Parts: sequence; C-alpha cells; structure tokens
Amino acid sequence: MEFNNINDFKNNFTKIYTEEVLPQLKYIDNERILTNKKCNRIFWILIIAGILLSSTIFFIPQKFSELSQILPAIGISAIIGGFVVKSIMSKDFETKIKTYIMPLLMKAFGNFSWTQEQRFTENEIKNTELFSYFEDMDTDDNFSGTYRDTPIEISEAHLTYTTRDSKGRRTTHTRFKGVLISIGVAKNFTGHTIVRKRVLMGNKKVYEEVKLEDPEFQKKYFVDSNDQIEARFLLTTAFMERFKHISTSFNSYESQCAFKDGRILLALSVSKDLFKLGDLNTPVTDSKAYEIMLKELISIFEMVDHLKLLEKTGL
Repeated sequence: MEFNNINDFKNNFTKIYTEEVLPQLKYIDNERILTNKKCNRIFWILIIAGILLSSTIFFIPQKFSELSQILPAIGISAIIGGFVVKSIMSKDFETKIKTYIMPLLMKAFGNFSWTQEQRFTENEIKNTELFSYFEDMDTDDNFSGTYRDTPIEISEAHLTYTTRDSKGRRTTHTRFKGVLISIGVAKNFTGHTIVRKRVLMGNKKVYEEVKLEDPEFQKKYFVDSNDQIEARFLLTTAFMERFKHISTSFNSYESQCAFKDGRILLALSVSKDLFKLGDLNTPVTDSKAYEIMLKELISIFEMVDHLKLLEKTGL
C-alpha cells in the first residue's frame, strides 16, 4: 500500500498501531521487565564488588603492596564491566525488539521497509560535497519506500575519519552523526546546489555563492551552486520553511542538504539515538517513541509534497 496524502497515512498508522502493534507490545513488555531485573542484578553485583575491592587499598598492610595494587585494579575493572554489561544487554534487547516489531510496524508506513543493512554508499555521500572528508560510514536503522511515487531512503548514520599522532597512535573523529534522508524527484537537476551551515571563518566554496532573498536564511546557511538560476528556483520561501520544519522534527542542531543527480539529500545532525524502541527502563507500550517516529516521517512527506509542486512548475 502506498499513501497519496498525509491524512491517509496518519489514519492507517493509528489503525495498525492500535490493532496489531500494541497487543504484541503488551506481551513483549513482560520480557523487558525480566531482562531489566536480570540486567540490574548483574550491574549492582559488579558495582558493589568493584567498590569493595577498590576500597581494599585503605586496609591492606604495606607489606602486601602488590595485593594493594591488584585488588583495586580488579575493582575498577568490575565497575567498568558493570556499565559495559548494562549497555550490551540494553542494546541486545533493543535489537531483538526491533527485529520483531519493526516489520509489523512497517505495515503502518505503507510500502516502507526497515533493515539494519546500509542503504547509502560512501561515494554517494561524498559526491554531494556536504562533508569535506570522511573515511568510514556506519549505519544503524535504515528505511526505504515511496510516498506519492517518490522514492525515499532514510539512514541513521555515523561518518568518521582517523588521524595519527607523531607516535602512530590512532584517533577516530566524528564528521557527522545523525540521519541522512534521500528524496528522489521526477526530473533531474541541471546543476549541483549545496546548503551548509555558515561558519565564522568562512565556508570553503565548491561553486559560486548564491545570494538569497531571505536574509535570515542567508545569515544562517551558506549556499553555493553551479547553476544560480536553478538554485534560486529551488530555494524558495516554502522550501526554507519545510527545511526548518524537518530540522525541528528531528531535533537537529545542524542541518544541511544538497540537490544533485535527481535527488535531494538532507543531512540532519542529532545528539540522540534515533528510532529507539527498546529502552529497558521504559515500558515498550509507551507510545511516545512511535509518535516521534510518526512526526519525523510526516515532516519528510511534507517536503515531498513541496517537491511535487515544483515538478508541476516545470523544474
């Protein structure tokens, strides 16, 4: 099933969530409670043991100096292990829940599908010129489907690069962490237009800077393109409003986009873990996570509706 308007999508989402997803979540929540108890039990055993072993440094006689070094070290390792175990068990539970729930939940999203397999290639991202340099890309949640015959791909991504110091020690740096959204359009763009956050030291130009009518948008974003006329046609007041709206929906602290090769790629930097459904401390029946996901996807659909209007004007 494919939806042609946002209201139909909302109504179907409510129906599928209430009739098919929610009943299953009630059973899964019992497993969450048991897993959470087990996780907390292991966590506190390791934490208490770690504290007790670490405190032996104050009580072991000086003649047992080796023991006074070994036991506290084991204690610190136990404390760290407690947090590691909790993190691993939480992630394992989330993965298990998503593997079961996401295919069911996707019925509410029409013909969209979910996978943990990477949707974008590194070259596709690099060709947009949104990011100056990165070496590796890891993805978590990935969605693909169509809305109004428009292909959409969504990926929670982490782009990184590595440096070495004078001693050869490696350090991994984050270039981007957030969500990548690719929206296809019916007609190809004649040029390449890039919208990036404006920086104090001045943005590196790929092409000639585009001067826009909206001073507030111009102040916040640096736009350059190899087709000035097309760039001004694309970056209308309506587009800018939807661009700001989609950024707000995803709680993005830095938003960028590029028009190239028949699609628009949006890169929204976020600090939170997106599409999180398996928090051990929160009942899986809590609808908040699903409402947020609904809001995020609707903001993408609104962008598609705007691009459909551009098609009719002869883009």
